[in-house]
Amino acid sequence: MQYYLFILAAVVLLALQFSTNKAYGQRRGDGAKASLIFAAACGFASAAITFVIACLTGGFRFTPFSLLLGAVMASLSCAYTLIGFKIMALGDMSVFMMFLMLGGMMLPYIFGVSVLGEFDGAEPWRIVLRVAGLVLLTVSMVFPVFARKKAGKSGGLFALLCAAVFVLNGLASIVSKTHQTEGFWSFATANAPSYACLGNLMNGIISVVCLAVLTLRQKKTEPGTEVPAGAERARLIPASKGVIALIIAANALCNGVSYTLQLTSAAHLPASVLYPMVTGGSVVLSAVAGWIFFHEKPDKITLAGLLLSFAATFLFLF
Repeated sequence: MQYYLFILAAVVLLALQFSTNKAYGQRRGDGAKASLIFAAACGFASAAITFVIACLTGGFRFTPFSLLLGAVMASLSCAYTLIGFKIMALGDMSVFMMFLMLGGMMLPYIFGVSVLGEFDGAEPWRIVLRVAGLVLLTVSMVFPVFARKKAGKSGGLFALLCAAVFVLNGLASIVSKTHQTEGFWSFATANAPSYACLGNLMNGIISVVCLAVLTLRQKKTEPGTEVPAGAERARLIPASKGVIALIIAANALCNGVSYTLQLTSAAHLPASVLYPMVTGGSVVLSAVAGWIFFHEKPDKITLAGLLLSFAATFLFLF
């Protein structure tokens, strides 16, 4: 029960983290440069927070293999984030989110069942409930597609990019799960807070590298493309550097603690339970956070999808 409570707390913090992402976008825009600056700052801040957590809960532990896996995970995360910019330019944001969340749920679910043998010896009724939950959760994730009108034609490139996001986020979740699975690797690995620290550190470093590459490309083409112009600039909420720093600090705190709780739970809960719960819970609570903080009221189709997500997540508790 302890680790189920950890996941509940992690999902609440994850929803709050998504809220800080939106708050930052409302004040600085959601272009590639602004997003990478935010990712880099939050990565380094989260690394500092998880370093403190590690020191307070048994000590920080560094291993080269954990650093390597942290770099792999951060690279996957940065890749699907950058691909997301292109997806949003070609089509609907809701489709991008659907593929992102489904990949982070379904691939580790399949990995847990087929590679880790998580259904071996399980009671048939538990298997039936979890499969039913997976089906319901998958169906619920399709609802946002029908709740919004698609922006233009998708095309083959759009479908290919969405498939890439699906795979990349799924692989990132699998990397985290294998790191926390005792005996899966023959190399020494760090504890959960230390690995969270290393992963966030690498995320910050990779974001800085991507930002440097983007800046060089912009200098060679059309400088200043990231500066909002005209009506877009008018839509941004004015904010001081202090407010932006506060948003970054809140994001880093939520991310650092949430990721540490997820990693800790990953060492004790099956992937076929953990990731569907995180996915379903984050979908529902992110909608609740949007309603509370940004007055975003879901329409009937989206609400139906949220209710399905809640029902599906509940089935994984058995």
